[in-house]
Amino acid sequence: MRSAAALSRTREAGLAAAEAADAAGVALGKPAEVAGTPLAVVLATPDHAEAAGDLLAAVEARLEPQVLLGAIAQGVIGPGEEVEEGSAVVVWTARLPGGHIEPFRTWAVRPPEGGLAVAGWPDTRPGDLTLVLADPYSYPMPEVLGRLGDQRPGHLTVGGLVSGGAGRSRLLLDDRVHEDGAVGVVLRDVEVAPVVSQGCRPVGEPLTITAGERNRILTLGGEPALDRLRAVLAEADEADRLLLQRGGLHVGMVADEVRDDYDTGDFVVRGLLGVDPEQGSLSIGDLARVGHTVQFQVRDAASAHTDLVERLADVGPAAGGLLFSCNGRGHGLFGRRDHDVSVVESRLGVPVAGAFCAGEVGPVGRRSYVHGFTASLAVFGDNRGPFSHDDEGRGGA
Repeated sequence: MRSAAALSRTREAGLAAAEAADAAGVALGKPAEVAGTPLAVVLATPDHAEAAGDLLAAVEARLEPQVLLGAIAQGVIGPGEEVEEGSAVVVWTARLPGGHIEPFRTWAVRPPEGGLAVAGWPDTRPGDLTLVLADPYSYPMPEVLGRLGDQRPGHLTVGGLVSGGAGRSRLLLDDRVHEDGAVGVVLRDVEVAPVVSQGCRPVGEPLTITAGERNRILTLGGEPALDRLRAVLAEADEADRLLLQRGGLHVGMVADEVRDDYDTGDFVVRGLLGVDPEQGSLSIGDLARVGHTVQFQVRDAASAHTDLVERLADVGPAAGGLLFSCNGRGHGLFGRRDHDVSVVESRLGVPVAGAFCAGEVGPVGRRSYVHGFTASLAVFGDNRGPFSHDDEGRGGA
């Protein structure tokens, strides 16, 4: 397997896509020199939303991929560079020897009588990985992934919620531009693995939810949840206490209750939305399920950097990667630009491409979730030897 990526800052959409596609195609090599099934991904900044069709035409003309996938995103990621502001187009292309690529377009409908109907999501087999780009305004990705987790435990989904903003969502699949729903590809018989870095570290001790109501944790280990939080704050060192008090506090939901002990990658991290001093409860960005184990988490730039490095430590050898990073990371979190792409490329030794997202999709344990403040990757093996990875996205061997 081989891949290549290139980024153009040219302001005219079609020309930028052509420049990036040409550069990526040269780096990839001529079709006769590289065996495999051609896949291309094109991602562009919001100023190109009205010219999305020009992006497709330019990439199709130059690379002639079997499948062309893409979207307009808040920002894009190219080799060595994260574009959080300004105009850019990035093209990633790969040939996947022996692999099967199945494109799909999916959408959701909420009937008047209630419930949710989802059309177009593909059938998958054990060992498949699904790449998905979804519109955050029209597609209920968390609910879809919840159903998939119930019906197909172990299926891996990687991608992101991408949009140029309200009214500027554009999803690209082959020769069509869509303004809602989601698009993606199922990768079968392809050496590819997910890596999910949520950028948090646990503080305090794991606790069991003993009373809960919707998204409110009422008690933890039989005591008011707020009292448990206050105890964590009291026991934290000064540096952690300041981080927790300044908005770095989150709640980690254990993904696999069978484990006896938990490490950083064993949690699905959710935001702490509020506290109720009268009831002593905590509101979180998920359902507060009685019997579920949780642990408070702290997030800062140092923790996010360390977690990403550790998740990538035993992955590879790699031939390419697609990176979906939260739009709350980047310069705002790390205080400098290009952090995630620099770490990923230095660890994998290959160029990557991707997008800044309003929600990142990736697995923890045997289920996939929509995350926040996360870097989620699809890492492609080079087919030249054993490919080390963790099938459940934690990034270990």
